[in-house]
Amino acid sequence: MRSLPRRAAAPILAVLLAVPLAGAAAPTLAQVQVQSLAPPDLFSTAATQTNLGADLWKDTAPDIARDVLPRLAVKPLSPAFSDLARRVLATGANGPAGVGADPDLGAARAMALIALGEAVGADAVLDRAPGVASSALLSLAAAEAALIKGDDDKACRIGEALTIDRGASYWLRLRAFCQARAGQIDAAQLTFSLAQQQTAKQGGDADYARLMGALLAGTPAGTANLRSGINYALSRKLGLDIPAGAGTASPALKPVVLPRAAPSAMGSGGDLTAAETSDLALLRQAKGLSAFVEAAKASSASITALTRADAPLRDPVLFARAALAAGDLDTAQLIRSRLTQDQIPGATITDLALLDAMISAGSGKPDSQTLDRLVERGAQNGPKSPAQPAALLLASLGGVMSPVARGQFANFDLGKPAGSTARLVLLDEAAAMGLKGETALLALSIASETGTAGPSPADRARIAHSLAKVGLTADARAVVVEGLLALQLTK
Repeated sequence: MRSLPRRAAAPILAVLLAVPLAGAAAPTLAQVQVQSLAPPDLFSTAATQTNLGADLWKDTAPDIARDVLPRLAVKPLSPAFSDLARRVLATGANGPAGVGADPDLGAARAMALIALGEAVGADAVLDRAPGVASSALLSLAAAEAALIKGDDDKACRIGEALTIDRGASYWLRLRAFCQARAGQIDAAQLTFSLAQQQTAKQGGDADYARLMGALLAGTPAGTANLRSGINYALSRKLGLDIPAGAGTASPALKPVVLPRAAPSAMGSGGDLTAAETSDLALLRQAKGLSAFVEAAKASSASITALTRADAPLRDPVLFARAALAAGDLDTAQLIRSRLTQDQIPGATITDLALLDAMISAGSGKPDSQTLDRLVERGAQNGPKSPAQPAALLLASLGGVMSPVARGQFANFDLGKPAGSTARLVLLDEAAAMGLKGETALLALSIASETGTAGPSPADRARIAHSLAKVGLTADARAVVVEGLLALQLTK
């Protein structure tokens, strides 16, 4: 029997499931309810498994999705908001009304996943997306995902299958590379010349020109470049040192760069000392929030080993912050449990109060004692103290202040929200209505205007409260922990 198309099968399947088995008591007609299942769309395939549910986009305003999704492919986010965007976009759930069938927005979702380092997930999504060959944007996303995965053959097939806009600069550059791979040097040289003419109109790409020229001429190519999937593929084809090109890597290509090898911390005391010295240097030299989080993740294994070895740490508060930045709550708690002496290397009373706030937020237990201590430090140290905005952040997760602390907190100068008033109002409203997807998009919209540093404490607190209200509690905690970390990096 000829199988039914997927779109036709969905409502029929629902009917079949409602029909009783032979011999069973037949229900009355009023008891039979037939529901048509929503046909798959460009958002229904999961990039990776998340716990956000198939109803993620239920009742999300389509125009908010149309506004925010394209931003996420081009605007950098802080680490916590990148994680939120990655989880939301990776979820397999039918998109908002009218959005899920839009190829441009399906491509925006895929390109955002790629920009967030999820090329493998985007590739899985696009493998099941309809109409890729007839959409230049879907094809571009599919080709970039394949190149970043290292599947150059697949990328070349995608380029050949494209039915529109074949003369655009991206496709000329890809075609020249594919022709060169196939040994069609004369054709590749001609296509390369056409690509250079097109690319020049857009400001040029000197690294592509250098790499492609070297491939065609068989001459030295210099250093690897990881600015795009095509440049990465050329660098691989030329046999260049990929880790050496890490400094050129776009966010999409960072996952393919080998991480810094963690120092061996399992050997002698000399090894432990060398590991600590290396980690301290890496963390102290990190400039900005994103760089510190990357350094923390690179140092995570040796910090854990140092802590478990019960070695005396030269800067225990810094290591505890790094553990929390890397998502290792247990190590941070173990370090903190040992800080019982009167003098802590490199730390003040306020530093310990901030560390306690990070641990409290990370554990999802914003206890009143920790919050009151923050408020007390903020009141004593004045409006420039990081303890004041820290108290706001911790309170956003549901911490309860004592009457004395509330009186002190009422006089704090916490600054004005930097986010759009309209978006903040909509954020509150979406959270009150339980609109998980819309709340996440509005939060990401506000965060996208602040770059890798992330939103101000006032905006973060509002965002975290809204995320927690719709059940995105892990993301709310991460937003607060990151905000507390940022306060300590800039104080």
